[in-house]
Amino acid sequence: MNQLKKAIEEITYSSNIFPEEAFRVITANKEEAIPYLREAVEYTLRKRTELEEGYQRHFYAIYLLAEFQDREIFPEIVELVSLPGDEVEYLIGDCITSNLHDILYNTYNDNIELAKKTIQNTDVDEFVRADMLDVMGQLYLDGILQESEWREFLKQIVYSGKDYGYLYNEAAHMLCRCHFFDMLPEIRYMLANNLLDEMTIGRYDSYVDAMFKYREGEKGICRASFHAADTLRNWAMFTEKSGNKVSLEKDFEQIFRKMERDKPAKKVKIGRNDPCPCGSGKKYKFCCLNKPADAMDLIESPEERGKWLKPYPYTGQERVEGRIYLADYFDAESIEIDKILYLALKKRPGLIWLRNKTEEEKRTREYLYHAYQKCAARMEREQIQTFDEYDEKYSIHYYCKTWADELCRLLQENQDIEKYEKVVGFISERGR
Repeated sequence: MNQLKKAIEEITYSSNIFPEEAFRVITANKEEAIPYLREAVEYTLRKRTELEEGYQRHFYAIYLLAEFQDREIFPEIVELVSLPGDEVEYLIGDCITSNLHDILYNTYNDNIELAKKTIQNTDVDEFVRADMLDVMGQLYLDGILQESEWREFLKQIVYSGKDYGYLYNEAAHMLCRCHFFDMLPEIRYMLANNLLDEMTIGRYDSYVDAMFKYREGEKGICRASFHAADTLRNWAMFTEKSGNKVSLEKDFEQIFRKMERDKPAKKVKIGRNDPCPCGSGKKYKFCCLNKPADAMDLIESPEERGKWLKPYPYTGQERVEGRIYLADYFDAESIEIDKILYLALKKRPGLIWLRNKTEEEKRTREYLYHAYQKCAARMEREQIQTFDEYDEKYSIHYYCKTWADELCRLLQENQDIEKYEKVVGFISERGR
């Protein structure tokens, strides 16, 4: 017991050295330590900004109690993080944006109404509310929260009309993470009303991609293990570790090299007697030399297309039970047209000084015109009268008016008058 009390004293005040031994002793004496840790949180709530200088026990306590999955402390932690923003910042600092969702999740005590009330309280820090929303999302994925209740609550957030700030970004993230494909209109609503920050996930096409992206073990976590010491020991508040600068330089170098690799490959002239690039094993002159070129290959090589379609939702034959796929909602022709639009409009990463704007606009223009031809043919064949009708049935990542207007702009700038007039006529007929 004396050893435990000494460990509790060691985590009472701030230090620039992580209290490794104290954490080891406390975790080895979990049951005896919990009352001390709970009392630290309660003491902080009573004293708040009147705490003695350097008092830190409550900060370590909420991490350790999360590791111990102490459910009794949940109301007090919620009360702590619901204090006015400047007080929360003073009391727990960067925990708000780093680990709070893990702490709330691992101490959650089945009081869903308290969680909802915290999320909807605009007096609470927006990042705290977003973390609580993230907790509710994980509870749904774990099978604890009913889908109907979760969907209804997300709709309440989206259409609240309140100034929820960052919370909208988290709501959109949750819609994608929970794969609620039929709630993409809610994301379009938030984008149309400027409620989402594109820096969070991106434009609408990025949300569609995220809707079909699955993470390993995203379901069935149910109080996943959380290690307080592993989480805290490398924080900047403790003595800086040597080699960090070198590590950052290596990270930047890796990013730079990846961007270099992602640059479009230079076109290499194929000799008549060279092996055919199609992989047949024949000489080029006996294989593909005189074959009519595919329209897509004139824009970009199959290898380049494959690289930039990697983030596109999976469209293969293998399926995992319980997952959703594009083919569940759209036919092959819709997906084919959408992939062309994706190649045209999806933002491609890369170093700005290595970009060739003229080449990028040419590629975009040619892909869009190719998509326009296929879309116009389908609308004519199926007697679809308006863009809205087409969008409702077939549009996936991009809606007709958006890409058609962009195509018009690019054709006009390039002075492709004949094509421009065709597209303008198409818009005037169908875009009403």
